[in-house]
Amino acid sequence: MGRLSIPDAGWLLIEGRQNPMHVGGLQLFRPPADAGPDFLTDLADRLRSEHDVRPPFNQRLARPYGLAGTYRWVEDEVDLDYHFRHLALPEPGRLRELFAIVSRLHASLLDRHRPLWECYLIEGIEDGRFAAYTKIHHSMLDGIAAMRQLVRSFSEDPDERDLPPPWAPTGNGRRPDPEDPTGALAMTGKLVRLAAGEVTSGLSVARTVTTQVVRSRFDESHVAPFQAPPSMLNVRLSGARRFVAQSYELERIRAVGRLLGATVNDVILAMCSAALREYLLDHDALPDKPLIALVPVSFRAPEDSDAGNAISLVPANLATHLDDPLARLDLIRSSMNAVKDRLRDMSPRDLINYGIVMTAPLILGELSGLSGRLRPTFNLVISNVPGPDRALYWNGARMEGLYPLSLLNEGYALNITMTSYDGSMNVGITADRKALPSVQRLIDHLEDALADLEHAAGIGT
Repeated sequence: MGRLSIPDAGWLLIEGRQNPMHVGGLQLFRPPADAGPDFLTDLADRLRSEHDVRPPFNQRLARPYGLAGTYRWVEDEVDLDYHFRHLALPEPGRLRELFAIVSRLHASLLDRHRPLWECYLIEGIEDGRFAAYTKIHHSMLDGIAAMRQLVRSFSEDPDERDLPPPWAPTGNGRRPDPEDPTGALAMTGKLVRLAAGEVTSGLSVARTVTTQVVRSRFDESHVAPFQAPPSMLNVRLSGARRFVAQSYELERIRAVGRLLGATVNDVILAMCSAALREYLLDHDALPDKPLIALVPVSFRAPEDSDAGNAISLVPANLATHLDDPLARLDLIRSSMNAVKDRLRDMSPRDLINYGIVMTAPLILGELSGLSGRLRPTFNLVISNVPGPDRALYWNGARMEGLYPLSLLNEGYALNITMTSYDGSMNVGITADRKALPSVQRLIDHLEDALADLEHAAGIGT
């Protein structure tokens, strides 16, 4: 019944109290003009009454702590009163209070004896707005799949009502596969074919990593394993979290890319590089060598909405040792182009195995308890998850913001994830509260970084 793949099971194996392995999403809504005083109460009642919970939201782990990672999903009855909760912010209901409560919610582990998700409806935000926060274990969905599941709950029509909640999506979800009834002989053949495929893939990945190491010695656009410098980002986690978010006009980022010959993702990485450089300088903690980001790359087909994970992870040079914004962008662009060249001819299996190789030291460090004590394999994760390009509505309420929350691995105290939505780029920063003080300053540094790139591109001059 629904055995987890090795990458999916890995998220469960390395999870601990200090490093929950779930991702989340925060949506900010403005009620429709005709909303009455009971709008949110009625909405909560409708959501609570929707018991048609579908895969993967009605699946729990058969063994919450599987032997040697042999996890599998089984269908379960869902207690909606546990998984869905209605909360209210304390006054004055600013975004600061919203981010504070979401930070606390995001820090707690999901109960492995239940389906691995929770959803919160949060009212009391200034100007009459409300929010929804949902978290779901990474073993169930990667960021791309989670975004697609989420969008199914909303509509482009502001007049549409009675939309399904996130746990009752339309379309196909993951359903547990039945046990193979064909006997030991067929299973043996399947394992032989699988092993042969893994050997071939392993050789391909080994050649790629070897080339990567050799080229990194004379070309800094190529990143080798363990090239990342020690930094204040790479310490033991405390379990407490701090989440902050901000939105930027997507056209500003696109305009910089057009004028400077860079992709949107290149510009985003350059913004993060400059912001991190300033933050670390503020704390007198900027390493002499450039920070290395681990960048998730999706190979999920556009029509593939299945659950599970379809991502690989690649390293990128953030060029934080360079003072000039154009020089930083140029090195980041070269680093990402080198990555694309390496991945272009890889099969999906190769891409998965490449990601496993890049994160193997991290996983081994977590399992051995050495993460945060040894030299990091990278410094942080920076993700760019594409979102809907049109305004969405939830039972008439317009979504004004869509902010991603991610996970932190032991020894890696910062994650920056961005999601595009309706002409904006929404940044979600998840950090360890103890390791990175005043992390909200990164938001200001990101704005300054974008302004510097616009100046370098000749925009507004």
